[in-house]
Amino acid sequence: MIDIAWLAATGPCKKIPAGQRVPCPGGSTDPSERAMYILLKGRVDVFKASAAGGRQTIGSILPGDVFGGREYFTDFRECDYTAGIDCVVYIINESSFNDLSWSRPEILFEVLRGGYMPLRKMTASQKKASIDATSELSGAAKAANAMSAARTKAGAVGKGSGLPAGTQPMVPMDIELFPKGHKGYPGITKPDYAKLVFPKEYECPYCKKTFSDYKVFRSKLYEAAPMRFDLRRYYTDFQPEWYDVITCHYCMFSSFHNYFSDPKPIQKVKFENELTAARASVLMDFDSERSIDFVFTSHYLAIICSEGYMSAGRQMRAKLLGNLSWLYEDVEDEEMAKYCAEKAAEAYEAVYAESHLSAVQEQVTCLSIAGMQYRAGIDRNLKKFLFTAKTVKMGDKTYAKVAEDFMFDIRGENE
Repeated sequence: MIDIAWLAATGPCKKIPAGQRVPCPGGSTDPSERAMYILLKGRVDVFKASAAGGRQTIGSILPGDVFGGREYFTDFRECDYTAGIDCVVYIINESSFNDLSWSRPEILFEVLRGGYMPLRKMTASQKKASIDATSELSGAAKAANAMSAARTKAGAVGKGSGLPAGTQPMVPMDIELFPKGHKGYPGITKPDYAKLVFPKEYECPYCKKTFSDYKVFRSKLYEAAPMRFDLRRYYTDFQPEWYDVITCHYCMFSSFHNYFSDPKPIQKVKFENELTAARASVLMDFDSERSIDFVFTSHYLAIICSEGYMSAGRQMRAKLLGNLSWLYEDVEDEEMAKYCAEKAAEAYEAVYAESHLSAVQEQVTCLSIAGMQYRAGIDRNLKKFLFTAKTVKMGDKTYAKVAEDFMFDIRGENE
């Protein structure tokens, strides 16, 4: 039996909405263009052209089944695959095929065996089960952590597994990636940002695999408004928070893009348990149009990973929480915007108290503390931080002016 929970935890996976056709390209001279699948969640219905010229259902695929094998290995195609309900599939392409051959050959054997198995006919009870019981993949994925620990101890984790060779056994954990109060925000996707980003190859500092993501054309950004009191910048037709964080497509290690381009030493033991548990509980679609839910997920994963950067992690967490407050503001979730603003203020206060800062860094940190406190509706020496940002020696005049204007606005509100 194929271990679908392990596949869900390692990827690559893709969500397929109900009614959408699942492409099964095969017969290409370029093997990297081919794809077959293992169904992890939901139900896929299989259609074949009928003699009358229409389509008839010839079977259905349930979680754990392999499909698209004939198309993958040959140029023969006679069936169409359509998601009967919302589905999640594990994608088998040239890269993941090789990964499975190294890390989980028993799964690869089942893939090869199942690629040509006849399609099953589903009973009514099986259809109900595919919607009710088998769709609850997250619980099974969490349980996979215990099995992963056993396999790691036996030496199964290594090349192509999505985790670094020599990784120590993971302790099974039940982790909630998102805080209480976080909601899904379906349908909110990025505006037309294509002209302001470009593809770039990154090497993951954690699993050392290479993948393609996006980087922002900073030189093409134009400010649409003056910098706000909490240091948020607005640009014409673009908000950089959507691309601030890079997430590895294989192991979901997440951090700011400069920590991928210029890697810093990380202590993996500080966060690998939490990252493994989080990876088992979420699925990220790296191929579809970027959505706000994708951006939220990448930020919360980056908060977990920031624990590995020690002192630099404090600044990373503060910046990530500030970004989250702005993103919640954009989706008009006032409660979560205030929650993250307060957490960001606390994080910046820790940076201020425990870090050696240059004059400009002190200005930025003090303004961030004051701005996030103001957004959260709290006051812990807010004016003191503004005064420091305004008067610090050898500081930047731009930040001093922001602090001065902020102080003036607060006085006006109190009069």
